[in-house]
Amino acid sequence: MIQKPLIILEIANNHMGDLIFGKKIISSYHKTVKPFREFFDFAIKFQFRDIETFIHPKYINTNHKQVLRFVETQLTDKEWKELISFSKKKFKIICTPFDEKSVIKAIKFNFDYIKIASCSADEWPLLEFLAKKIKNKKVICSLGGASFSQIKKTISFFNNKRINASFLYCVAKYPTNPENLNLNFFKELRSIYGEQIAGFSTHEMPDENLSGSLALAMGAKIFEKHVSVVSK
Repeated sequence: MIQKPLIILEIANNHMGDLIFGKKIISSYHKTVKPFREFFDFAIKFQFRDIETFIHPKYINTNHKQVLRFVETQLTDKEWKELISFSKKKFKIICTPFDEKSVIKAIKFNFDYIKIASCSADEWPLLEFLAKKIKNKKVICSLGGASFSQIKKTISFFNNKRINASFLYCVAKYPTNPENLNLNFFKELRSIYGEQIAGFSTHEMPDENLSGSLALAMGAKIFEKHVSVVSK
């Protein structure tokens, strides 16, 4: 039986630290994807960060916008438990942990997949820690911004650890203009690593509709897209 392509709906910080709004996003996309479940599998993806260790002490109490976007959108463990339980009834669930404490937290919540962000694809202390903890958990890893050498090292790492990892071609530019998507590089990576290059993590503008279709035609089976709804 052919496995259906997996579409990952990435919430990231788009829940705005608001449990009710997070549920609204999930409910909205649960309704949106319903007509397509015959052809695709769908998952909701969250991100975990331990703010005390993730943000340098020098910056944690500043008004820097890149700090505030994490500090102001935190959820408590109780809220996470409720949101994840709510999501499990509607989707497969995936988590990107950005630090060791978050790996433990993700394992505790029993996500279907662990996702490694592009920025962590060569963060060797984190990857070594994750490899010791995840056991038989499925892993998806984005490769945005990585050189050929980095990609080779990352894929070799997971192969040597005998971890079931799938890798996503990704352009690490927010947003990515269509002329910068360079999907031919996805084909080139597949010619080297085969089915391990399993999909496409997209960061283009919301009204760009062609790239996913092209990636699917090229053999992609996993797709990742940031999602939200218009307002609270």
